[in-house]
Amino acid sequence: MVSKSDIFVQECVLSFGFLGGLFTWAGIDPEEEIIKTLLRVAFPNNEPMVMLAIVLFIVGSTVAGVLLTYQMAGKWGLFVVGMAWISGFALPMGESFSVLGTFLLIGALILGPIVCDSHTK
Repeated sequence: MVSKSDIFVQECVLSFGFLGGLFTWAGIDPEEEIIKTLLRVAFPNNEPMVMLAIVLFIVGSTVAGVLLTYQMAGKWGLFVVGMAWISGFALPMGESFSVLGTFLLIGALILGPIVCDSHTK
């Protein structure tokens, strides 16, 4: 059985935190691009509807991710996910930033299960 801390590390720290920072650094949002493509196929002549749906989906998924993180690990969990986001943003920058990003990611991966387990007690 998968523990709550394993799910927290996989979903919140790695996906929401690290990959979010990495994609922000790259300047792309794969979630937005996929949704935009699907909506343009569904509503080919209604660009305002497509843009509104994209904005609502992005805001909703971000709020859901923050609430999931807070529910699973509390305030310290948000801090750990923030560490992972900074590491994802800093890692591809090169030089000393990649060292900082590596240490932050390792720290987030170590602290993630500890914070999640201590929140449930």
